[in-house]
Amino acid sequence: MLTVTSRHKISAAHRLYDYDGKCEHLHGHNYQIEVEICSDKTDALGMVIDFSKIKSYLFAELDKLWDHRTLLYEQDPLCKSLQELLQDDSVRAVPFNPTAENMAIYLGSSFFPTKLKAMDNQNKLSINRITVFETENNSATWHNSHELSSCQ
Repeated sequence: MLTVTSRHKISAAHRLYDYDGKCEHLHGHNYQIEVEICSDKTDALGMVIDFSKIKSYLFAELDKLWDHRTLLYEQDPLCKSLQELLQDDSVRAVPFNPTAENMAIYLGSSFFPTKLKAMDNQNKLSINRITVFETENNSATWHNSHELSSCQ
């Protein structure tokens, strides 16, 4: 198995719905999203995937969705209120409470695999791991246990 890893920064606000603590208040982070892509082979140039493709496609799609946005759980009453007030796409309703753990799960099991499949016509690439750094010292990591066994 071969892996490549790339890291990208986004800035986003969020709050944790139904949480008792300071993170229940709207606040922001400069997140770092790390993606590890695996394959059992390289292309003709000897690459698993060109890093520029990760940046121009996977991370560009992530930027459109979450960068400089407010991420709120779709069941959070503040979500609908802010969307109606602002009347733009700056508030993104997500189907989970926006913890680093849930963000990593969503990116690893849904968002990135869908985008990667669309650009990988040979179906040789898989998402192996996603780490969401909420701060320099705090992160959550999702591992694709199915791909770990199939890429080895």
